[in-house]
Amino acid sequence: SGSTTFVFLDTTMKFSAVLLAALATTACAFAPGARPATKTALFQNMDPVDKTMKGIDSDGAFDPTSGANPALTRNNNDEVWVQQRARPRRNRKSAAMRGMVKECIVTPNNFIYPLFIHDEDFNTEIPSMPGCERHSLDSMLKEVGEAFELGVKTFVLFPKVPDEL
Repeated sequence: SGSTTFVFLDTTMKFSAVLLAALATTACAFAPGARPATKTALFQNMDPVDKTMKGIDSDGAFDPTSGANPALTRNNNDEVWVQQRARPRRNRKSAAMRGMVKECIVTPNNFIYPLFIHDEDFNTEIPSMPGCERHSLDSMLKEVGEAFELGVKTFVLFPKVPDEL
């Protein structure tokens, strides 16, 4: 029984030593000093980036942080900084809430134009819907053409159904 315990401990210690050696090798690969010399050599001949944006034009008159309503401000290092708008975390907790508060742009391409049509050669008002009318074929084609020029690309047609049905 004593020799079995010794073999078990010896195997466990060897496994632990191998595991520690693998972890140490991985840790050394990601250590700051382990970066390849070629990467730093790429940036040795480059001029540092001037983040202050001072003197970017020939006469030095342009400053994006000056004026009555400047688009940019300066941070504590005197570098140009773009103001970030507040994005409260409470608005991003769930997918449903993110869907409700996400930024969206509505364009005429997103619109669906409902058109009410009938078989007559003239347009008629729809009494239950003020401002809407049933279009004739010619009038409908004219409406579709005008809307298409304005960017509306989707239409839904509602034909006049006889009242008996």
